[in-house]
Amino acid sequence: MIRRIGAAFILSLLIAVTFEAAANERPPSVHPQQVTVRLREYRFEPDQITLKAGQETELILVNEGSVLHEFITEVLQNLTVNVEVNGVVAETLGLAELEIPPKEKVVLRFTTEKSGEFPIFCRAIAPKDHYKAGMVGRLVIR
Repeated sequence: MIRRIGAAFILSLLIAVTFEAAANERPPSVHPQQVTVRLREYRFEPDQITLKAGQETELILVNEGSVLHEFITEVLQNLTVNVEVNGVVAETLGLAELEIPPKEKVVLRFTTEKSGEFPIFCRAIAPKDHYKAGMVGRLVIR
């Protein structure tokens, strides 16, 4: 009788350990693709951003300039976008234009299924027209 209880206990312990090990063997979480874009007078660096469609994205926008810059692109207009500024996160449905003060950082988190090439630009006008000065780029999603 003791052997049966001992064997049953060991069997149940092995089953429990096996299930726990299987539960801990989840596929590794997919980390979001991260791209940092620096906004300077009067350019984006890099001026071409390449992303993978269907993958979560963290687009980090850092205004390293001394004037306010904008980040404008049509691809975010119909997406749910989490916007993080100074540790505060807000979720928005659609983002058409984003103003970023000097020396500030904004993190955009989104996933897009739409592929293609989309313009990005800055339409700020002080102290001169940023768009006319060449602050344009492309967002390529494949």
